[in-house]
Amino acid sequence: MTSNLLNLILGFFFWFISARYYTPEEVGTTSALLSSMLLISMISGLGFNTAIVFYLPRDYKNTNKMINSCLTSSIVASIIFSLIFILGIDIWAPPLKNLLYNLKFFGLFAAVTTMTTVSGLISSAFIAGRRSSFHVTKETLFGLIKILPLQVFSVFGTMGLLMSWSLGVIIAVFVGLFLLSLLWKGYLPIPTIDPLIKSMVSYAAGNYFAEIFYSLPRLILPILVFNLISKESTGFFFIAMMIAGILYGIPQSISNSLLAESTDSKEIWNNVKKAIKLNVALLFPGILLIILCGKFVLNLFNPLYAENASVALIILSIASLPLSINIIFTTIRNAQKKVSDVVKINAGIAAITLALAFPLLRSSGIEGASFAFLAANTMVAIVVVYKMKNLSGSVLKSILSTQSDE
Repeated sequence: MTSNLLNLILGFFFWFISARYYTPEEVGTTSALLSSMLLISMISGLGFNTAIVFYLPRDYKNTNKMINSCLTSSIVASIIFSLIFILGIDIWAPPLKNLLYNLKFFGLFAAVTTMTTVSGLISSAFIAGRRSSFHVTKETLFGLIKILPLQVFSVFGTMGLLMSWSLGVIIAVFVGLFLLSLLWKGYLPIPTIDPLIKSMVSYAAGNYFAEIFYSLPRLILPILVFNLISKESTGFFFIAMMIAGILYGIPQSISNSLLAESTDSKEIWNNVKKAIKLNVALLFPGILLIILCGKFVLNLFNPLYAENASVALIILSIASLPLSINIIFTTIRNAQKKVSDVVKINAGIAAITLALAFPLLRSSGIEGASFAFLAANTMVAIVVVYKMKNLSGSVLKSILSTQSDE
C-alpha cells in the first residue's frame, strides 16, 4: 500500500509539473498513449502477475524457472501485441496514427510497453516473497526519475513526456532485477520457458481475462474521450482518474497482500476481516478529503483542470467504495482458486461501463464517463453482496466494530 501511495503521489507531481510545462493537448495525447501502452502491457502479462503471487510462496524450489518463464513469455507477448496495436491503429486510436507511424516513436513505445510488463512481474515476485520493501524501492525510483527530466524534455512536446516516463521505467526495471537476485538467492534473468508453467496455465489464463476486464474501463475510457470528445478533455479526465486512483490503490494493495498470505486456508477469513476493516478505515476519510479539497488540488495543476475535471473527480472517488467490495471479493475467489467468478465479475463491470460510456460521453462529457464507471461498479457490488450473504455479514460486522473501536 505504501508503494502504491508513493507511486501515486509521485505520479501526481509528474502530471502537476507536466501541466505546467506542457499544453493540455500534449498532456491529453500522452495520456492516451500511456493508456494504450498500459493496456497492451496488461494484456501481455498473460495473467502471470497474479499467478506468481499465488504459486511462488508454494514452490520456492523452482523460483528461477518460474520467474524467467513468466518474464520470457510476457516479453514476447509485449512485442507481438505492440505490433498488432500499430497495425490496427486506424481502428483503436486513429488520432495517434501520425505519432506512432514514426519509427523512433514506435520503437520507444514498444520498448516502454515491454519494460512496463517486466516491471509488473518483478513487483509480483517481490509481493510473493513477502518483501514489499523492494517493491517500494523500485516504484519510488520510477516515480522520482521520471520527474527529473520533465522540464528539460519539454522542448520535445509529447515525445518529451514519453521519454521522461521511459527513463523512469528502464532504470526501475534494472534495479528491480538486481533486487530480485537478493530476494531469491542465485536468481539470474535468463530467457527460458520451462514446462513447469503448464501447471500455472489454467489459473493464469483465468486471471489473464480477469485482469483484462478489470483494467479495461480505466484504460479504454481515456481513449474513448480522446476519440469522441477532444485531446484536452482526455487530459482533464486522465488527471481526475489519476487522483482518484490513490483511493483505488487502497483495496488493490490490501488484496495483493491478502492473496500472498492466503497459503493457510484456516486464516483466510480472519485476514479478510482485517482487510475489510483497513479498507473502511482508509477509504471514507480519503473520499471526504477529495470531496472537500479536490478542486483545490486540480487548481494546482492548472485552473483549467479545476474548472473542467472537479465533478468527474468526485464521481470517480465515490466509485472507490463499490470498487473495493468487488476487489476484495474477487481476491477471496482467487485464493479459493474459483477464478471463473473473478472473470465474470470483472467482465460484468467492463461491459456495463463501456455500454454506458458511449451514450453518456456524448451527452455529458467526462462526467458521463465517470458516472458510467461508478454505475457499473455499484451494480456489480450490489449483486456481489446479495449473492454472498456471508460476505455481506462480515462487511457489516467489520464496519460496526470499526465504528465501536473509534
